[in-house]
Amino acid sequence: MIESASMAETACQGLALAATATGITCFYLSAPRQQWLPRPLAARRSRLVGTLALLEGWLLWSVVMHPVTALFTSLTVSMLLLTILPFAAAARGAMLARREG
Repeated sequence: MIESASMAETACQGLALAATATGITCFYLSAPRQQWLPRPLAARRSRLVGTLALLEGWLLWSVVMHPVTALFTSLTVSMLLLTILPFAAAARGAMLARREG
């Protein structure tokens, strides 16, 4: 019984992480200066999906931890992804330029 509870918590945390990553990625890809896509995603729709995914991530984390802890966990993961995404896009662009040239 204890093993299934920890597996459920792990699954819930994984889903929360995936939802938070999806939400932040939607926000990033709707930014006018994003570097992953030739054109940004439709701003209104992408930001709505991003907001709902972030809310879902927070709710999923709230299942396994205190809601305030879940909020700060969501914020920490969001800050990490918002830092990594532009650097990863720049590194990808540099690698593509190196292949072509």
